[in-house]
Amino acid sequence: MKHSSFALYSLLGAPVILTTSAFAAPAASTECDFIVPSSQYLIDGIAMNVSPGDTICLAEGARGPIKVTNVIGSESQPVQIRNQDGVVTTNPYEYSIAIERSKWVRLTSVSDSESIPYGVRLGGTLSVGNLTEQIEVDHIEIYRARFAGMLIKTDPNCDSATWAENFTMHGISIHDNYVHHTEEGEGMYVGYTGKSRTLTCNGETTTVYPHKLENVRIYNNKLEYTAADGIQLNSVLGNAKITGNKIYRTGVSPFAPVWQNTGIQVGGDDVEISNNLIYRSGGNGMVLDGDNLRVLNNNVIYAGENGIFARNAAQQNSQISGGLPHVYKNNLLVQPVTYGIKLYATNTSAPHIITDNTIENNGELDAASRPMTFSFLNDQVIRELHNNHHYIVE
Repeated sequence: MKHSSFALYSLLGAPVILTTSAFAAPAASTECDFIVPSSQYLIDGIAMNVSPGDTICLAEGARGPIKVTNVIGSESQPVQIRNQDGVVTTNPYEYSIAIERSKWVRLTSVSDSESIPYGVRLGGTLSVGNLTEQIEVDHIEIYRARFAGMLIKTDPNCDSATWAENFTMHGISIHDNYVHHTEEGEGMYVGYTGKSRTLTCNGETTTVYPHKLENVRIYNNKLEYTAADGIQLNSVLGNAKITGNKIYRTGVSPFAPVWQNTGIQVGGDDVEISNNLIYRSGGNGMVLDGDNLRVLNNNVIYAGENGIFARNAAQQNSQISGGLPHVYKNNLLVQPVTYGIKLYATNTSAPHIITDNTIENNGELDAASRPMTFSFLNDQVIRELHNNHHYIVE
């Protein structure tokens, strides 16, 4: 079927993703309980006697990296870390802020400037790890990172507290941030990607397993020119959402060319990916690996490979029973290099649902090589197809 162009200029909002627009940061405490001078490297909650509900302010100006440790708030009274008034900028370094052994902490910023809307600008990786959980990161700019812009995970090591059976990272909220120009890694790297690690602990070879994540929200972020994936979320136990993000130009110089140049990559179960814009990903627009995945209302424009590629554990190991099916609904996939949706998830408890999606392919390719709309592994990938639209632009 012939169809005229999708008017991408209008879809992209002329092109809103390429610019940094002014915004109103959420209300922050007007009082500073602590002011950390630019010369201070360590923020130790125990040594400083930080209490739930306190606000720790960073003095205005350029500074080196910061280590935050032992800062413990509460669910009703998180500890807030923000700039005092003027802009705080960390000089380019291996990392900018490392948050360790902390809980119920919000890292945010305030700014009244339209020209510099982010009150905290980080010239290195923002790291959240070492058994930290219940963290909110919002209204932060990361303008340079040698590896990932954000690195949020605790690697399993010889300390048994870091093992999967003893620790789950709960409550990660990342929203309204601007991450761009990472040098080798992802825009956001959340969750451990391997299945296990083999270590030598007390002279014995030990296999340890990474923690899972639960209750994750990644929303309203802008990511541009990331060396590897835009957003990578792995080891998800459940209740995760990636929604409303704008992702432009991923995989521009990945540390590994295979599976490291997607717009959004997810590994785990019970994840919703909705209302995201992915524009010119180096590889797949999305790579999804899990069960009970819901992919709704996304726009994937000019993916370097498939618009969406998905599988699950059962497809990779015949001994594993499949879980809940995937749902793909109301997605717009414009001119992927290969398939619109390539679905390899098998043995699910019910059919996958693929409905009301619109896929546009490039009519300049001849009929023999023209990308197809869907690809399925085999007849075991049961699915229900309803009301999908396929257009050829010529």
